[in-house]
Amino acid sequence: MTNQYKKGCGYSYTEGFFPTICLLEHQKDEVERIYVSEEAVETEGYKKIESLVPKDLIVVSSKAVSKLGEKGNDHVIGVFKTHEDELLPSTDHVVMVNPQDMGNVGNAMRTMLAFGFKDLALITPCADWLNPKAVRASMGAFFSVRKQAFPSFEAYLKAYPHDYYPFVLQTDNVLSSVNQIPNKPIALVFGNEASGLPRDLFNENSIRIEESDEVDSLNLTTAIAVALHDFRYRIKRI
Repeated sequence: MTNQYKKGCGYSYTEGFFPTICLLEHQKDEVERIYVSEEAVETEGYKKIESLVPKDLIVVSSKAVSKLGEKGNDHVIGVFKTHEDELLPSTDHVVMVNPQDMGNVGNAMRTMLAFGFKDLALITPCADWLNPKAVRASMGAFFSVRKQAFPSFEAYLKAYPHDYYPFVLQTDNVLSSVNQIPNKPIALVFGNEASGLPRDLFNENSIRIEESDEVDSLNLTTAIAVALHDFRYRIKRI
């Protein structure tokens, strides 16, 4: 039986039917084992899994599901081999600099996929984006988003020299004033939940999301959602 996840172990897992089906639909070759609880074998979700994966990879075992799952009511665990992707140089990127919360990383993947972004750069040190907690928070988006880690923002820029737009509080350039940008790949850059971005990453494209005086800042994933929506649907490329 698969052991509980530890960083660097070479595998991770999904918890629940929906993310497990996303795994099978998008990265079936990475699947090592599917554990299903006894009480779930008559469900439509189980029938869907049976149609997507060879039966010899399915193990019916409530004990295994209980051991690996955190919530206790997931009924299915999908174990998969982990790997690091390479981002596409021709697409827009989201860059998260030193995020510390695995839930935020997973939620960012879900938000990215909602607005058509599929390339995520992670600047280390940062939260473990391969952890099942991050996979769970992504709600299946983990398997559609390319993820690549870099030891510094400079290393990211060397590999992918995109024009980049840092989101910060210390600028007069507000998001609503940005109406058009050059028609080429860009990077939208977001900082740590507590400290934001370091000043040496600020540039002439630095942007602040307007907000009322009644709050000090937006949650990281909320800021990412607002920014990605505008850059996908409002801001024109010329």
